[in-house]
Amino acid sequence: MASETASIEGVDGIIPANQARSREAQARLMKAGEAVFAQKGYDEAHVSDIAAAASCSIGSFYRRFRDKEALFKALHGQFAARTRDNFDRFFAMPQWEGTPTAEVLGTLVENTARVIQRHPGFFRALYQRLLAGAGPSYAPALMAADTYSGRKLADFLRARGEGLTEGLDEACVLGLRTVEAALIQRALHSADPAEDAPAFATSALSRMLTLFLGVPLH
Repeated sequence: MASETASIEGVDGIIPANQARSREAQARLMKAGEAVFAQKGYDEAHVSDIAAAASCSIGSFYRRFRDKEALFKALHGQFAARTRDNFDRFFAMPQWEGTPTAEVLGTLVENTARVIQRHPGFFRALYQRLLAGAGPSYAPALMAADTYSGRKLADFLRARGEGLTEGLDEACVLGLRTVEAALIQRALHSADPAEDAPAFATSALSRMLTLFLGVPLH
């Protein structure tokens, strides 16, 4: 939770919440905003919708966020912080000791698929912002999250003495980014984006990632 709170500090358009009551209202608005963006997409979501979903007044919204873009940036930063925390927890799990690396990578791909399936609306809203030309506002955070995840994976492989001997960090970043992009595209174009990704899809992506990183399949 601390990393999520830190992730929205300094975001342009966020009014600092110094009192407990104000922080609670801010958190309620962010939770409501995530739900509204997921349901309606970015363009069709309105401040009035978010305020109503949070049981707040529109004035209360504007005392904490400059506009809905500021709220969405905060949500994006929060999502990136959760991703970093998830990667930290994943690679710290003691159960991986003695588990073949290919199996660990397969579990990582399956976990990534589940996260995307739980938040298809968020990714749809993010793509709307990128297509609308807001890329420069989000690209740094996206790249930072990808780099962090890739380096965590590279460190894990190096500790095991596996993976490419050169360019492992870059390969891990690219490999994870490719897996994520494929799974997001599937969710965005699926008739039921919340439906589990087919086993053959996650299996194929796991195999691709394993081979790309120079890890034995067995």
